[in-house]
Amino acid sequence: MRKINFYILLIFLSFVSVGISEDIKRPSRKHIMYFENTPNELNIYKLYGRFVGNTVFILGGIQGDEPGGFMSADLYPNLQLETGNLIVVPRANFHSIIRNERGIGINGDMNRRFDTDTPKDIEGQIVEIIKKLMAESDLFLNLHDGWGFYSDVWVDDMRNPKRFGQSVIADASTYITETDVLGLESMAREVISKVNKKIEDESHYFHFMNTNTLAPDTEFPEQLKSATCYALTQFGIPAFGIESSKNLKNLELKIRYHNYVINEFLELVEVEPEHPAIIYEPPQLIYLLISVNKNDPRLVDNNGTIHLFAGDEIKVTHIESNYERGLSCDIIGVGTEQDFQKTVVLDKSTSIIVKKDSKIIGRIIINVDTLNCELITYILEVNGKNNAILHGQTLRVKRGDRIRIRNVILEGISSSQVNVNLKGYVPPLSYNTGEDRNYLINTSKLNWKKYSIYGKGKVYPIVVLKGEKEISRAFIYIKG
Repeated sequence: MRKINFYILLIFLSFVSVGISEDIKRPSRKHIMYFENTPNELNIYKLYGRFVGNTVFILGGIQGDEPGGFMSADLYPNLQLETGNLIVVPRANFHSIIRNERGIGINGDMNRRFDTDTPKDIEGQIVEIIKKLMAESDLFLNLHDGWGFYSDVWVDDMRNPKRFGQSVIADASTYITETDVLGLESMAREVISKVNKKIEDESHYFHFMNTNTLAPDTEFPEQLKSATCYALTQFGIPAFGIESSKNLKNLELKIRYHNYVINEFLELVEVEPEHPAIIYEPPQLIYLLISVNKNDPRLVDNNGTIHLFAGDEIKVTHIESNYERGLSCDIIGVGTEQDFQKTVVLDKSTSIIVKKDSKIIGRIIINVDTLNCELITYILEVNGKNNAILHGQTLRVKRGDRIRIRNVILEGISSSQVNVNLKGYVPPLSYNTGEDRNYLINTSKLNWKKYSIYGKGKVYPIVVLKGEKEISRAFIYIKG
C-alpha cells in the first residue's frame, strides 16, 4: 500500500466500505435509470472492483451550465476497477444541461435543494435519489465549473477569495462526527499538491477553499443547502466540490483538470481504477433511425431530409453519435426537449434537433406535405369491366354483381403505403389484415348490415387508411 498522510489513513480505516454489501459480485458494473427518455433522465453507474474497498461517489451536472464537470464525470462509467467501488452520476440535472442553464425555472438551482425533506417536483425526487447514493458512499465529489480563479488574497476582479474556479472546496477544515475527526483540509491539500505538479501554467494551479459553511459568520450561507454540506453533516463522509474555471480557454482543459483531481482523490482512498483517457473529441451526430407509422425504422443521415404527409406518426428509435451518453433529440414544435422513443403526430414541416448535452450536434429536416384527398381515385372492376370513382363518390351495382377493388391512385404517395378496406367484407384468409384489394367479391354476400351506412345493408364504405388514420372513403351502393 502506498504511503499516505497517517492522520488521513486513520480516518479512512474507520469507515471503509460502510455502504456496499460484501456479497456484491466482483468485479461488476450496474446501470440504473430513472425518468427514461424524458428531459430529466437520470443515469446512475455503480462499479464494483475485484477487491473490497472504499466507495467514491462522483456527481456531475447538478448545474447545467458547467460542462467541464459533467463531461469529466462521463469518462468514468466504463472503468474497470481493481479495488474499491465507484458510484457515478454524470448528469444529475439533465434538463438544465440540455438548456445550458444553471437550474430550471421556478425549481431553481438543484444544488440548493438539499435542505428540504419532501420532494414536491421531479428535481426534488432526483435530490432524494442522490441522498440515498450518498448513504452508500465513503467519499463524495461534486464537480463544477466556477467563474475566475480562487485565491486566498485579492489579486484582481477575476482572482480573489470570492471566485471559485480552480479550487477544491470543503465546508470546513475539519469536521467532528460521533466517531471520527475528518481532516478535510489535509486531504484536499495532499491532492492539490500532486495535481499542481501536473499543471504547466502556474496561473491554473488549484487551491484549497474553506467556505466555513457551518460557522455562524460564514460568508457563504447558501452552502448550507448544498450537496457537499448534506453529505458531510448527514452521513459523516468527506465531501468536496471540485471547481475548474469557466475562464479556461477550452473544454478539454477543464475536463483534464477535473480528472487530475478526481484521480488523486481515488488514489488517496485506495480506489484503484484503470484511469480513462482524457481525450475530448468534438461530438457529432452520425445518423438517426426513424420509424414512420409504426413501420421498420429508416436510416436518416445527419443533415438529411425525410418526406412525410400530414398525420404521419414518427418515432426516433436510435441516435448514432460518437458519444453514448448525454444525447437528446427535440422534434421542434411537438413533444418536449427530449423526444427520443416517443411517438408524435406531425401536421406541418419541422426539424429534429439532436444535442450532446446543450450543444447542437445535428439536425434532420422533416418536410410534411398535405395529402389532397379530392384527387384520390378508386379503380373498381364490376363484372370484368373497370370503373373509376373519386374520393367521396358512390359506385352503383346490382346485388349479385362481382366486384374487385383494383387499386387507389394518390397524388405524391405510393398506393403501397395505404390499406384499402371494404367494410363488411372479410377475405378468404386465416387472418384479416384489413387489405381488400384484388379479391373477387360477390355482392350478394355483403350482408353485414352493421357495417353499412344507415344500417340497411345497401351502402358500404371503402376506406383508405394510412397507418391507423383514415384519409379517404368512397361507397358501393347495392341495388336490389
